[in-house]
Amino acid sequence: MSISDWFRRGRHANAGANGRETAETLERIVRLTNPRLKFARRYRACLTPAVETAMQYARELVASVPPARDASAAGWQSDPLMRAFFATAEDLVRAFSRSADLRAWFEANGACSEVCAVLSMLLAERRVLGVAYEGGVLRRDVPQTTVSFSDYRVRICGRSETELRRDLESRIVDQLALASLARTTQDRAQRGVLEQENALLRTRLRLLQGRGAGLVGLAGPSPPDGSTLARLQSELAVNEENLRSIASGSGALEHQLEDLSDVLANPREHFFVTPRRIRLDRMNVALADDDPAPGVTLDLQIARVPMPDGPAELRTFAFVRFQRAALLPKSALMTEAARMLQ
Repeated sequence: MSISDWFRRGRHANAGANGRETAETLERIVRLTNPRLKFARRYRACLTPAVETAMQYARELVASVPPARDASAAGWQSDPLMRAFFATAEDLVRAFSRSADLRAWFEANGACSEVCAVLSMLLAERRVLGVAYEGGVLRRDVPQTTVSFSDYRVRICGRSETELRRDLESRIVDQLALASLARTTQDRAQRGVLEQENALLRTRLRLLQGRGAGLVGLAGPSPPDGSTLARLQSELAVNEENLRSIASGSGALEHQLEDLSDVLANPREHFFVTPRRIRLDRMNVALADDDPAPGVTLDLQIARVPMPDGPAELRTFAFVRFQRAALLPKSALMTEAARMLQ
């Protein structure tokens, strides 16, 4: 076999593997959103290019995240990012030990001494009056911005960083599918409102048109003028056009298929990660780039995370490694919780 034949064979193998992965992903998101989509016409042909786009976007997004960091007491001492996230090394260990998902993962993977996980947090910035040296003079009531992190979540875990990244890629594609489902259900809710409004307008129009003829006009108020009738007819026409734009009945599956395909084909509109560079001193006070005060420059990853019952949240996240041996005993956590309740 020549070297060119070997390369061609390798490319065909990769293409076959990618094709299988795309097909498996397509079937997974169909099950996730609506299994009946399989009855829609040419659903595979419609979804396959969009699924490939979403998968490629997820791969690029996950690949842009820096390598996993050491989440430990020693890591807190040496890693400026860990020191920015947690006030003390004890706070770091306590935050991970409180994660029920992390503990459940270790229980389910008894042979693993280490976990790779996604640590996510809320970032808060506050304007305060602090103390700072300006021109060699200590000044008070200096406007400053402090940065803090809270609401630590450790829920996505893996045996290795490679496994964690692959899992996150799948989760991003699944989130896009859920975004399409939210759009479809919103359309259905809108359709219900429009149908009610349409019925009311039809009734109103029929009454107004009838008042100008027959016996009704003898007892009722004066017949409506032409401008009122024209306005109602115009509103009815707009309403019916809106109804036609939201598919129903036999076209509902095709409409949902279009929603799903559109979201997957335009993933950046529905989920994204924004890098942010920030310079902090040891007290997490933000520093300007030209500030002579000692500080460290941190590269943060901020994801827009859709929430099921409210607006999306912006959460800072990082890949981390955490040792099973560092977990605090449950008894220690219970004692701490009891002390806080006193």
